[in-house]
Amino acid sequence: MNKFIALLKKDLQISKKTLLIPLWITAGFYMLILLISAVAYFTGDLNLDLGNIQGAPPSEMINYIANLAIMGFPGLMSLIFIIILTQGALNENVKNNSELFHRSQPVSIWYQSASRYIVGIAGNWFALFVIAIFNFIVIAIILAVTDKFIFGIAISGMAQSVISFMKTGLIIGSITFFFSAVFKDKAFLQGLAIIVGVQFLFIILNALMQWHLPLPLSYIMKLVNASTPTTIEPEVFGENVSYYIMEIWKRILINWNTLLQVVVSGVLFVGATLIYKSREIK
Repeated sequence: MNKFIALLKKDLQISKKTLLIPLWITAGFYMLILLISAVAYFTGDLNLDLGNIQGAPPSEMINYIANLAIMGFPGLMSLIFIIILTQGALNENVKNNSELFHRSQPVSIWYQSASRYIVGIAGNWFALFVIAIFNFIVIAIILAVTDKFIFGIAISGMAQSVISFMKTGLIIGSITFFFSAVFKDKAFLQGLAIIVGVQFLFIILNALMQWHLPLPLSYIMKLVNASTPTTIEPEVFGENVSYYIMEIWKRILINWNTLLQVVVSGVLFVGATLIYKSREIK
């Protein structure tokens, strides 16, 4: 176990700069917003009273949507950096000509694979969580000043958005991690190209031969889909907030698709590690 912890620390140290990039981008974004807000405030164009805006939605809806929506860009960044880290997880040493050195270490291949998998996916989850906490505090301050801050509804919106991106990141990261065991360079793009090629081949065969071959992209998209709410009706939301939020939880987390995502991710990790373990060292 000590060896595995040491591996985690080593891989985390190697990936630290990449993991910190979303935090720096978020900091730069807030600096820009602060600058724009300061200019608007001193020119008198900044309206801080949401309650006086005609047609404004109820406070409950503002609390929920604000915390749900603000995680959109950080969540997208998280997915991008998960792909960046996991697509080189099992082939980076080959490109650096250091594979023989790492394989000769008295550490299990499974430990090495698990360490890179965890850092690539969970490392970005942690960065996303840090950004989410900061965003939550910012939104709480803004809503407390401009309208009304409702903690339970606000944190539900934030948590549902974060967990949705975490689920999506898990399956995308696992697929990319598997590709990194198969391809030596640009694993994500090569794997995606093959899947798209198979997709078009199956479409053509289905059209010409009247077959019903399953389309891989359709299954992958269903697997990746986190079932986040796309539209929210103010009347429905306002009538029973707790019920609405619980229904969203059922769509996001409490369902069979979540279990399927975890199982498929585990299978992809095991498959990638077995391929990596059996790969010839040159």
